[in-house]
Order: sequence, then C-alpha cells, then structure tokens
Amino acid sequence: MNITYAVLLITAIVIVAALAGYAWHLTRKVKAMQQRAQEEQARAELQLRERQQTLLQDIRFIARSVLEEQCEITEGVLRLGYLINALDPVAWELDELSAVRRHHELTSSMPILDAYKNLTRKEQFRLDKERFALEEEHKPSIERELRWLVTYHFPAVTLLQ
Repeated sequence: MNITYAVLLITAIVIVAALAGYAWHLTRKVKAMQQRAQEEQARAELQLRERQQTLLQDIRFIARSVLEEQCEITEGVLRLGYLINALDPVAWELDELSAVRRHHELTSSMPILDAYKNLTRKEQFRLDKERFALEEEHKPSIERELRWLVTYHFPAVTLLQ
C-alpha cells in the first residue's frame, strides 16, 4: 500500500505542479495582453491628442486669416464649419458662433471649384454678387465671433487640457 500511496502522491504533485505552471503561463499571457492594450490605448490617445491639436491650430489659423483679410469670409466660414465639427460638434452650436453658422448655412450650397467653373459667366457674376452681399452683411458679427473663436479653448475636448 505504501507504494500505491507514494505513486498517487507523486502523481498528485506532478498534476498540481503542471496546473500551477499552466496557471503561471496564463497569468503572464494575460499581463502581456493587458500591457499591449495599455500601450495601444496610450498610442491612440496620443494620436487623438495630436489630431485635436492640429484641428485647433487650423481653426485658429483660418479665423486669423479671415480677420486679417488673407482669406475670404465665405471660404473661411466653410472651412471652419468642417474643422469645428470635426473637433467639437457641440461648439459649432454655441450662441457665440451664430453669425458664422448662419453664413455657413446660406453659402454651403453654393457651387465651388469645378462646379463653379462650369457655370456661365452670368451665373458666376450673380453668385459672386450674392456671396459678396452676404459677406458684407455678416462681416461685423462674423469678425467679432472669429475674435472670440481665436481664444476659445474648447473645454469639452478633454485631451486638449
């Protein structure tokens, strides 16, 4: 009987040791996966932060360009609409940007680039006249809003903080 007990004891010890080794292997594997997931999350946050920083710089650059009359109001407003919506769609709806939004709504359906070139000269003239009138009408309020936008910090965009 002693030999049977010894064989059973050795078998039990071998089984427990094998299970412990397998558990240790799985634990290391889980820790490695967690480490990779944390590294991927950190990389993704860094990429998002860089993207947000780029969007913010572009927003401020275009706003300043319009204010310094290096960019037409309509072109600037159309670009800002896209950029602000990409960075913080809620900010686009702020009351502080109501004139910018209104101008965007009135001009976003106007043809540009090839679509504009394909218009007749008379249609282009009519469209330009309409656009210039809108720009002149909205200019003071848009400039005021763009001066505000240049200093706005987008508090809802947490990775910028």
